Amino acid sequence: MKKVSQEVIALTTSRSIRSRLIVLAMVLALAFGSLLPLGQVRAAAPGPDLIGTSIVADIAESNMSKVVWITANFEKQVQSFFFGKKKQQFQGFGSGFFFDEQGHILTNAHVVAGAQSIEVTLQGQKKPLPATVVGLDTEFDLAILKVDLAEPARYFRFGDSDRIRVGEWVVAIGNPYGLDHTVTQGIISAKGRPLTAGVDNGDSTTYENMLQTDAAINPGNSGGPLLNLQGEVIGINTAVSSAGQNLSFAIPINTVKENLKELMAKGRLSHPWIGAAMIDLKLLDTKDRAALSISTAEGVLIGPVKGGPADKAGLRTYDLIIRVDEQEISGVDDLIKIIRQHKVGDQLAIQFIRKGNPLSVKLLLEEKPQPKR
Repeated sequence: MKKVSQEVIALTTSRSIRSRLIVLAMVLALAFGSLLPLGQVRAAAPGPDLIGTSIVADIAESNMSKVVWITANFEKQVQSFFFGKKKQQFQGFGSGFFFDEQGHILTNAHVVAGAQSIEVTLQGQKKPLPATVVGLDTEFDLAILKVDLAEPARYFRFGDSDRIRVGEWVVAIGNPYGLDHTVTQGIISAKGRPLTAGVDNGDSTTYENMLQTDAAINPGNSGGPLLNLQGEVIGINTAVSSAGQNLSFAIPINTVKENLKELMAKGRLSHPWIGAAMIDLKLLDTKDRAALSISTAEGVLIGPVKGGPADKAGLRTYDLIIRVDEQEISGVDDLIKIIRQHKVGDQLAIQFIRKGNPLSVKLLLEEKPQPKR
């Protein structure tokens, strides 16, 4: 009996130890990212690890020479108390990058639009090169420059901004505040962000489908590349939000790829335009709505540009657009999306309210004018 009891105890102890070993193996396996049978060892998963490695340094070192410093020289007339009107020179700065070996450079339109002359400084060179504008589009905030080089340029390859995921690591290279070839790192914070910037030719400039990143972007970074961990361009750094820290935006590179051929060939892109300033009705208070005899809470108030499509169609300032082609309009974003779904020469059926009265007109879309280069 004593012998049997000892055997039972030994067996129980053995099973207990075995159970503990299995539990320990499961914990270790989960800690290292997979559950494998005892006795099997899995090799470390391939892929970049930002912690304790030099991957960002490798990306910077390999690609720094592909990024350029852009100086745009402007001239404007200012009123002087003693001398009347006089011309004043000033400069704007930004970034850009080579996208082919012929010396073509991508940057933002707002960096170079209206400049009398443009200069590009390469990494490690003090003497700038003169640059010419090949194409410019303010709607997408894109510009293509060209410099003459003694040898083929080292250039970036484009990635796929549709495939980039929120939370993926990105690297930005640019020239913030004149500090040339500065490298910052962050993640993609969000995709598909709309961004409205000022008023252009009487029409709000809204950039759609922007990439949001927390990589540090500052004045002077505009036009520089946003890279994935393969060193491919997935965005063009464009703007910093004044709403708070760590809110920076980039144009998705797929938007560039869709329009690059036309911009290179024609020097501009064709965009439909209704020719009116727009404001969401919801931004007005109850008193202002009452003064305009408006009882609804949604729609877009407009202010037509003289001689523009809206003006030609008979629309007036303070008209409230509520429907276009039978589609409800709740705000400016709705109206802009519908316009961009059409082409120059298309006709829109506009339903609106004027002093409390529902009315309708047909509006012929025209090509949106762009500022002089």
